[in-house]
Parts: sequence; structure tokens; C-alpha cells
Amino acid sequence: MLNLCWIILGLPLAAAALISLLVIPFEKASKEKDFFRTLSAWISVLSISAAFILSVILFRQFQAAQGHYGTALEASLPWMNLAGIKMELGILLNPIALIMLLIVNGVAALVTIFSARYMQGEEGYSRYFAALSFFVFAMLGIVLANNLIQIFIFWELVGVASYLLIGFWFQKPSASLASKKAFLTTRVGDAGMMLGILLLFGILVQTGTGTFNFLELETKLHQNALPSGLLTWACIGLFLGAVGKSAQVPLHVWLPDAMEGPTPASALIHAATMVAAGVYMLARLFFLFEMSPVALQVIAWTGVATALIAATIAVVQNDIKKVLAYSTLSQLGYMVMAIGLHHPEAGMFHLVTHAFFKALLFLGAGSLIHALHTQDIWQMSATLNSQKNAGFKKLPITVITFLIGTAALAGIPFTSGFFSKEEILNAASHGPLAIFIASLVVVMLTAYYMGRVLTVVFFSSASKAHGKHPHDIHEDNALVTLPLIILAIFSIAAGYLPFQALLSDDSHAAHPPLWLAILSVSLAVFGLLASFVLYRNKTEDRHAAIFQVPVKIIQEKFYFDHFYDWFVSRIQGGLAIAADFFERKILVAFGTEGTAKLVTAVGSVVRKMQNGWIQTYGLFFVIGWIILISYLIGSGGNS
Repeated sequence: MLNLCWIILGLPLAAAALISLLVIPFEKASKEKDFFRTLSAWISVLSISAAFILSVILFRQFQAAQGHYGTALEASLPWMNLAGIKMELGILLNPIALIMLLIVNGVAALVTIFSARYMQGEEGYSRYFAALSFFVFAMLGIVLANNLIQIFIFWELVGVASYLLIGFWFQKPSASLASKKAFLTTRVGDAGMMLGILLLFGILVQTGTGTFNFLELETKLHQNALPSGLLTWACIGLFLGAVGKSAQVPLHVWLPDAMEGPTPASALIHAATMVAAGVYMLARLFFLFEMSPVALQVIAWTGVATALIAATIAVVQNDIKKVLAYSTLSQLGYMVMAIGLHHPEAGMFHLVTHAFFKALLFLGAGSLIHALHTQDIWQMSATLNSQKNAGFKKLPITVITFLIGTAALAGIPFTSGFFSKEEILNAASHGPLAIFIASLVVVMLTAYYMGRVLTVVFFSSASKAHGKHPHDIHEDNALVTLPLIILAIFSIAAGYLPFQALLSDDSHAAHPPLWLAILSVSLAVFGLLASFVLYRNKTEDRHAAIFQVPVKIIQEKFYFDHFYDWFVSRIQGGLAIAADFFERKILVAFGTEGTAKLVTAVGSVVRKMQNGWIQTYGLFFVIGWIILISYLIGSGGNS
């Protein structure tokens, strides 16, 4: 069974290597470039699709052998042994890992199929599929890792892959800057994660139980009483890694800028790979985090702050991809909050459903952008609404599936998002009152900003024709529409699948109360209706005319970027002054110039000794004899 895991992990890597080392060089040397471009797409599609099929087979085998909530299976290969510390490359297969295998490979397969059509005509087409395949490989490595060192290695590889995809159009300065921003911002969190790993290992070494293996770590943590203060700091260090990868406040600033990458890559980053890595790591290591109540509080408050701040910023965005980006931030905050409130199964359940409807929304946005050649919702509105129901007539599959994705994100009943969101709110209702209230506000804001997008793009009655006329708009072929349909189906059906039973062995877990469902649905409906009323007859944003100062603050994203620019410039300036002082006053004064002056002085003294005067030589001869005789007399006296 575990042999399948190695194959699943190796397929995307093989695709990335094959495209990079064979297809791209042949493409550059050949006149038949279209053939090799198509070949690269098919290699990526087939390898990731095969990985998904094998994941389904593995899922069935695991259920048959281990039961519904099975025990973990592990296999490892020895890597190195450093001073008695065992390093290994291994696989740990448990229900959470199985679910993530299905989600990552399933969503990635659909995104890759969508990309085969969407990215046609782009310079670097084959390079895109090589990077996409490598991205999937890196995420699968995180999912299957059985130790902290291995998960950190793949953690860094995910960062490299995201850098390649976000900066795909590296000729654009904005894309180049966005990729660097994502890479450097997440490195801050990664540094904290590395320190957390080292601190945790140091704590365990002191107890004589040093290990990086997850199963051994869990066993030994429960067998030994560890110093709570140091353990808390280790947990917070690990959590910083999740803050970076899952874009939590204050390291969230990279994710909206990541929209500079291709839209299908954005779908994969936001749905099933990079941003999911942090939440998955928190759930995988929950046995560690639950030993530190302080760390869990930090996690919960960070999550709810991210959810609220991101939802507020999404309200004023006019770029459809930016709206979805801040929506992802907000929903990730929900997941992190649930884990901090001792409900990792709720966070993972929402991660599963979110993967489907967020991938659907991003690919739907990509279809709209492809048809309308703009990302601005007001420009989309001007084209689509110049004729009655033009969107439904010209882009029926895109519009209908986008509506389904919006309903799931807003938590409308009978969608998957409704079920997972209720689990999140149920967890919040048993936590601090402030967290619960903030969670409810996020429900309303989520419905409001998605209702705003729907109303402006599809249902505005005030738009006039501008730019592209509706008769020029058409839906793309099945490579674009089929993934939308499949994702729409799972955006509804995922809530009815038995994920909860796999995520938790607690058969007596409390279900959300009816009053909570009524309250959350009422808030969601209110948000949708409010956005419809406010934007039905508008051709420009209404917010700025009513609340200029608050909206300005929100439009500037609460000045996080401004603060970082100021802070970094101050640090950079301070370091520059210190480096200049060190160079001029130490390196130059005592180094290059100091050495030259010393050599000159020594040379001057030696030169005077070699002046050709016999009297001088005689004087030094006498002085030398006096020193030698004094030394011999002194030595003889001591002996």
C-alpha cells in the first residue's frame, strides 16, 4: 500500500523533470514548437491525473485495511546519522494525509486541464507546466512527510515553486516584484519555523528523547513532562511557519500581490497547495500544539484577526482576483481560528470544502477574464450588462458555476461551505465571546463582498456598453468548462461526503445547534441582499462617497504595506550606516590602511638598523649580548 505513496509522490516530479530536461530543450531547438508545447501540457495533465487515480485507489485500500478512522502507516528510508541523531526520508499515511492527497491531486488535475487551454499562446507555456508539476510534487511531499526535517525541506520547495509561478511573467516588473515579495515574506515565517524545530529538538534532547519523527514525537511528548515555557516558544516558532505560508496577519501581505501570476496558478495556490500547507501542518502537529494553551490562544486570535481584516479589505476591491485573494485570507483565518479553539477537524473540513469552491471561483474568474479581457468588475459590468442577461446567454456555464461557488463561499444551505462553516462557527461559539462575534461579522462581510461582485458583474441594470460588445463574447471549449462543472458539483457534494468521520474518531462530537445555523444564514442573506440593493443601479463604487476616511484606510489595506516599507527602509538605512562605519573605521582603518601604515613603520625601523655605520652594528651587537647573558643568568638562577 505504501509503495503507491512513493509513486504518487514521484509522478509530478517525473513530469517536471521530463518537461524541463527534455521537452523544453527540444522545443527551443525545433521548428515544431506547438508539438512540444502540447506535449508538455499532456505530460503534466496525465501525470497529475494518474496521481489522483492512484490516490483514490490508495484511499479505498486504506479504508478496507484500516477501517473508517484507521491508524497511521509508516515507511521510511535511512538518510544519515549525525552523532546518533537519525535522519530519514519517510512517508506517514493517516486519514488527514489521505484526504489531502485526494484534494491536492484532484484539484491540481482540474487546474492543469483548465491551464492547457487557458495558457495557450503564452510565452513559456512549457515552463509553466514544469513549474506547476513541481509545485504539486512539493505539496505532496509536505502531505506525506513523516518527520520535521523532511516537511521543512518540502516547505521550502513549495516556496520556490510559488516563486516560479507568481513570477511567471517575469518581464512585467509587477510580477517580478510580487514573486520576490512572496518569497521573502514567507522566509520570515520559515525562519521562525526552523527555530521552532531546533528548539523543540533541543528540549527533547535534554530529556534523552531527541527525534524528528512525528509518531515518535507524539509518543514521547506524552511520556515526558516538558518545560511549558520552552515548549510554548517552540510551538509559536512552528506557528510562524504557518503564518507565512497560510498568509496570516501580519505576514499576509504577499498573497494579494501573488495575483500577478496566471489565474490557474492562483487557483492552485489558493485552493489546494501553498496556503493549505500551513493549516495542514497545524492539524498534523496538533498533538504538539494542544500541549501549550498559550500557543493555541495565539493561533486562535491570529486566525480571527486575519479573517476579519481580510474580509473588510475585500469589500472595497475592484479587481475580481483581488476580491478572491482576500476571501482566501479570510477563510484561512477561519481555519486557523478553529484549530486554535481545539477543533482541528473543523479547520480541516473547511479546508476540504474551500479547496473546491475557491478553485471554482478562481477558474470562473479566469474564464471571465479570458472572455472579457479585464479583471476590473466595473469594466466587466459595462460589457456584460449592456444587454439584458448577456452573461447568462454568452457565458452560461461560467455564470452558473460562479453562482454556485459564491453560494458555497457565503455558506448558503445545501452547499458544502454551509456545512463546514457551521462547524467553524460552532467551534467559535464555545470560545471567547469576542471571537464568536467577529466570526459572525465575517459571515456577513463574506456574503456582502461576494454579493457585490455578483451584482456588479452579472446583475447591474445601470451599465452601458463599453469596449467589447456582447456579441463578441463566447464561452471557451470543454477544457475550460468541464473543470468548472466538476468543481461546481463538488462545491455542493463535498459537504455530504463522510470527511468528518475520517478527520475525527469522536463519534459523539457535538453538531452545530439549529439557532446557530439560522443566525449565520440570516447574516449571509442580509449581506447578499444589502449588496444587491446598494449596487443594482450603480456604475461606480458607492463606499467612497459615504465613508471617505474609513474606506481610504481599508483601500490602503490598513497600511500594512506602508508600515513594512517604512520599517524595512529604516532597517536598511540603519544597516547601511553600520556597514559604512564598520568598513571605514574598522576594515579600512585597521585593515587595508592600518596594515600599510604598520608595514611602513616596521620598514622605517629596519631601514634605520641597516644604515651602513659600523658604530650602529657594534651597538646592536653589545645590546644583543647583554640581553642573551641576562636571559641565561636568569634561567640558571631559576633552575
